[in-house]
Amino acid sequence: MSLGGRRWLLWQARRAYVRAWGDLPLLVLPGVLDPVATKVGAWLAGEAAAHARPGERWVDMGCGTGVVGLALAEVGAVVTAVDIDPVCVRNARANAALLGRAIEVVESDLFTAFAPPDQPPRRFDRVVYNVPFWPGDPAGRPFGRAMYAGRDYEAIRAFVAAFPAHSDEAWVVLSEFGGDFAGARAALGPARLVTRARVRGEWLSLFELRGEAPSPR
Repeated sequence: MSLGGRRWLLWQARRAYVRAWGDLPLLVLPGVLDPVATKVGAWLAGEAAAHARPGERWVDMGCGTGVVGLALAEVGAVVTAVDIDPVCVRNARANAALLGRAIEVVESDLFTAFAPPDQPPRRFDRVVYNVPFWPGDPAGRPFGRAMYAGRDYEAIRAFVAAFPAHSDEAWVVLSEFGGDFAGARAALGPARLVTRARVRGEWLSLFELRGEAPSPR
């Protein structure tokens, strides 16, 4: 990452502001990635909304500001937004209230909140995840868990292992900017490329993963 990029991240980590998202305002709290400035979140929101149908049950995993879930709710999807970071949970709830979108926002480490002991796991039609795709330990870094997936992309591998219990289909977006795209792509395992686009000079790829729920014992 360039020196200018690092300075921008450090600046953003300390301030709350409102970002224009199309014709709508989007609140960005300190420590939450700006989905418009970083390109990936806003692009993913458009792609997900273009493929969603009214009444479908979607999970916006790693929701951050909630931009993907908000776009899905706009087209009539039933949205559950999830993040491990309580600041992101507050941010997504605030934006849902600001824009008048009815979405459920849950603080959870991946699907932990949807797999209570001695109960069937909660199921959804599709999961969409703007995964952290930079290699390295997130501890102590600005936006650490939103950007860094662990030394061997543990965050990606954990998601791939967990989602089939909750959905037959997951969409994951990866950027070819920075990090190690080949390593992050390998961590996904078998996946189909849905679309690839160049967004303001950055190549972004959306992948589809298919899974089946484990058979009951």
